Amino acid sequence: MLLWINGAFGAGKSSVTEQLTRIAGRVIVFDPEEAGFHLRAWVPMPESGDFQDLACWRDVVARSCAAFVRHYPDHLLVVPMTVLNDAYRREIFDVVREESDELLHIWLSAGPELLARRITAQVVHPDDPVRDAEVRAWRLARIDSATACERRLGTDPGTVVLPTDDASPRQLAERMLHPEIACWM
Repeated sequence: MLLWINGAFGAGKSSVTEQLTRIAGRVIVFDPEEAGFHLRAWVPMPESGDFQDLACWRDVVARSCAAFVRHYPDHLLVVPMTVLNDAYRREIFDVVREESDELLHIWLSAGPELLARRITAQVVHPDDPVRDAEVRAWRLARIDSATACERRLGTDPGTVVLPTDDASPRQLAERMLHPEIACWM
């Protein structure tokens, strides 16, 4: 099964993923952001500067997920990645679903104030304060679009929205693995 963990920056995707690797048994974690970082070095970036706007990135991510599902059917594939563009998410998920219908899309929900506090407290580049401030500002600037995405996904039957403000990362991971959530597929 593929478990795509989506949500705003600061929602807890990395923390929940870390807990899933501790409690779920056979887990493969695929971070599409790493593919984006590599593509930045290999291909021209779009004007937006966002590697998600590269059709190549979406293709690499989708086909990688499909390959992991095909070649490691006895593993849980965890993909922690913020994808706010509905068309991009559908494009990726459509390719994965050609390989398997076992895709669970989870949105980690957190209010804008909580997200801002978490993002402000995060240190992404400890050795580069200028880059760290740039990343923080970029993430903070996306809170409104993430909130809008969450509203859209709240009515999507293919998405489970999990609030994060009342649970630890471990509790959220346990909820994701609970049969009531995982069996909706």
